[in-house]
Amino acid sequence: MITLIGTNLAKKGLVFTFNGGAKKCESCRFKNVCLNLEKGRKYEIVDVRRVTHKCSVHKDNRVQTVEVKPATIRTAIASKKAYHGSTIIFRSQDCDEECENYDICHPEGLYDDDTCKIEEIGPKLSCKCSNDLTEVILSH
Repeated sequence: MITLIGTNLAKKGLVFTFNGGAKKCESCRFKNVCLNLEKGRKYEIVDVRRVTHKCSVHKDNRVQTVEVKPATIRTAIASKKAYHGSTIIFRSQDCDEECENYDICHPEGLYDDDTCKIEEIGPKLSCKCSNDLTEVILSH
């Protein structure tokens, strides 16, 4: 996917969360290219192109054309579902307690019912709620 990002952010490998546009973006002629990503999702820049445009929203008043792909996301899933290469329906962990794994169990960029592929299997995680969890890297 092609989009625009501030020139100071346009670096191959940068992972960012798209949070939507500013009020100024509504009247911009580039809004269909700049705001074409899904709000709340994480993306990785895979290529930086030379083309830049003026933009009053960004710090250096310019945006650069970049190619992005959905970023992989580190999370926790039930250990019995943790098989490399398999496809799962993501569900964040159902727990009331905040612990050292809370951010992993409730990752930014994934929503419940997302279809994801398990790219990597990590270690088993300890859980205050006694869930049997394994850390994984998912793509969607």
